[in-house]
Order: sequence, then C-alpha cells, then structure tokens
Amino acid sequence: MSRVQHNYAQANIDRMLANLIRIGRISAVDHAEAVATVDFDGEVVPNLLWSKQRMGDDRYWHAPSVGEQVIVLSVSGDLSQGVIIAAIAQDQFADVAQDAHPKMQFSDGTIVRYDKSSHTLTVDASASSSTVHVLCDQAQVVAASQVTIDTPQTTITGDVTIQKNLNVSINTNVGGSLGVTGNSTISGSANFTGGAVTHQGKNIGASHTHSGVDAGGDNTGGVV
Repeated sequence: MSRVQHNYAQANIDRMLANLIRIGRISAVDHAEAVATVDFDGEVVPNLLWSKQRMGDDRYWHAPSVGEQVIVLSVSGDLSQGVIIAAIAQDQFADVAQDAHPKMQFSDGTIVRYDKSSHTLTVDASASSSTVHVLCDQAQVVAASQVTIDTPQTTITGDVTIQKNLNVSINTNVGGSLGVTGNSTISGSANFTGGAVTHQGKNIGASHTHSGVDAGGDNTGGVV
C-alpha cells in the first residue's frame, strides 16, 4: 500500500469514527415519513429516523422539533444511516426543572409533573386554556380522604346516584319534580308559590276549606 493510499484509508477510518456519534440540530421534520433533517454545523443530512421508546404491540410517538439539539448514532460512521437517539439541553431549549421530580412540558405551556416527595401527579393545562379529555367505558376515582372539584361551573349530563349524605351549603334549585322517600326536616321558613299543597290527596294550602264550621268556640272539622 502506497503512502497516499495509507493516508486515505486512515483518513477514512478517522472520518467514520468521528461520525459514529455526532451532535446536531433539527432543521426540518417530516411527520408523515417520521424522519428529520439534522444540521451538523453546516453539514446537513436529511431523512434520519428518530428512536422511539416502544414500537411493538405498544407504540409511542413524540416527534422532535425544529431547533432541538440531538445525538445521532450512525452505523459504520455513515451519517446517511444515522438514527437520532436522544436530545440534550441547550440555551434555546433549557431544562424544564432543576430537581428530582419528573416533568414534561409542551410548547403551549401544558405541564405533566409528578412530585415524588408529596406523591402528587399534576396535569396543568391552564397556560394553554385547553381541555383535558378522558375517554373510556368506565372511569373510577378512588380517594382515601376526599375529592375536591374547584371550578365556577360543573355540568353532569347523566343520572347521578349518591349513596351517602349530601350536604349543600348554598342555594339549591330544582327544575323538575322532587321526590323524597323518608322523613324531612326543615329548619326555617318554607314558602310555596303556585300550585297546591296537599297531604294524602287533600288540599292543605292557602285555598283549602274545612267541614263542620260552626259559629262560636267550636273546632272545625277536618280538611275537605
């Protein structure tokens, strides 16, 4: 082997070794083909796959974004066969936390965070003024202590069954019929407007009458 051939072979080996692991920035993303273009300080390589956490029976999708700094692993040092294996922080996209608690933050400000100290899972979509959808056949929330719903308005579109006491601190409005099985106790005034007040089918409201009415001190008869 001549010196020129030797130098070329050595240079080629050095190039391949240097390209085994490279750091670059995403310059374009093709979501339909699941590939990205990476800029390695001026050397632009298109159509690179990015690794995914699972791609079997369970599959995961989270595409990289333009400007994201990534690590590319290339088979045999060939950048055209490279695979984006991870992302690393940079000034443009700094770390979203500086503690031991897992956190995911999306571009619109939505945050998913788990506090391992307080054992609290938080899904915060308030920054994006967005909606959280949970779609399933049955949903069960089991809380050992209590459940708090803090919102100005709550709408339930189906029937509701409450198996224990119901305490209401403010006004209650009932638009339809109200059926009560069991005893009722009212502390305070009761005001009835419209319709009739009946007991066992007899009118005991403002327009009711009595039988056996006589002048003097006699008591009236029963309600008619």
